[in-house]
Amino acid sequence: MGEYHPIPYQSRIKEKFISLFGIGLSLSQAIWWAIGGLLSYQMSKVVPRLGTDWFYSRLHYAIPFAVCVFLCHTKHGPTGLPVWKYVLDIVRLRMRQRKFLYRRLSIPKED
Repeated sequence: MGEYHPIPYQSRIKEKFISLFGIGLSLSQAIWWAIGGLLSYQMSKVVPRLGTDWFYSRLHYAIPFAVCVFLCHTKHGPTGLPVWKYVLDIVRLRMRQRKFLYRRLSIPKED
């Protein structure tokens, strides 16, 4: 009891949920790609095309998808975390409830 097979846990083999265009994506990466595609599609329904050229008039629709791909595939250097997890941790750290404990030693009591 308490034993586990060492290969999947220690081999650094990444999970693959789906493969698209030869790129193996984990479940979280596939979700990020889907969110980016959905945001790009919603943006294309709201924001009009810019210009008359077929390619360049629609290029700005790829911005939400590119941001989502950046967030899911890029790692923060010192921590090794994906950027989206690092940003989420920073936001949680800044928004947490703080409790300040200090003693009033330098202020004399007034009677």
